[in-house]
Amino acid sequence: MADLNAIMIVLLAVTIICLLFIMYVMYVRIRQLLEEVEVLRGRMEVTGSELEQLSRSVEDYKNMRV
Repeated sequence: MADLNAIMIVLLAVTIICLLFIMYVMYVRIRQLLEEVEVLRGRMEVTGSELEQLSRSVEDYKNMRV
């Protein structure tokens, strides 16, 4: 009976260690993905002056086609 309890404790300990490792790997991957999101967000931001310039360019293009 004592041997069965010892085996169960060892198995649970190994399971917990494996789960902690998986959580760490997931944490690292989430951090990498958040960094990539920040890089993409920086590329996608449009300032007010850029938006105005784009609007003027579209209006100029429309006027040229008429």
